[in-house]
Amino acid sequence: MKKFLLAFSIIATSFVAGAQTGKNQLGIGAEVGVSTASGGGTAFGGTAKYMHGVGTAGQVTLTTGYLFDSEKEDGMKATASAIPVLLGYRHYFGGLYVEPQAGYISSRIKVKDEQGDELLSATDGAFGYAIGGGYAMANGLDLGVSFRNTAQKGASGGIIFRVGYNFSLGGSSK
Repeated sequence: MKKFLLAFSIIATSFVAGAQTGKNQLGIGAEVGVSTASGGGTAFGGTAKYMHGVGTAGQVTLTTGYLFDSEKEDGMKATASAIPVLLGYRHYFGGLYVEPQAGYISSRIKVKDEQGDELLSATDGAFGYAIGGGYAMANGLDLGVSFRNTAQKGASGGIIFRVGYNFSLGGSSK
């Protein structure tokens, strides 16, 4: 049911946003995530972001991607991954922007011993959210930072640094 509501919200927003004018873009970017939890690791990955122009200073955004972290300690190897699907709104103040987002984040963790035997494997997902900002340059370069977390019990979130490039898909450049 949650996935249905998320899909319905995304589709409804795209129809409403379609009636507006603005700059449409597709962005790709590399991300580095630093956990806010003590002893947390550093994740690496990438995202793709569709930005649909609304008005002269805003864009409705849809972001998805993949982040991966692998840590070794005391002969154990832990790997964690996350796949966010986030709907947001980016508002520009010149080149600077703010971008709150909400959606669904799927996560997976695996723990293996020294011999490679799997001790733990779990997959989960929950409501996710992010608040961020950055600077989008006229040449397409996009530098951003955000705090991203889920509503899962015990989740501590992370600071995500993104370097991306935005391709113009047309629309008004007002």
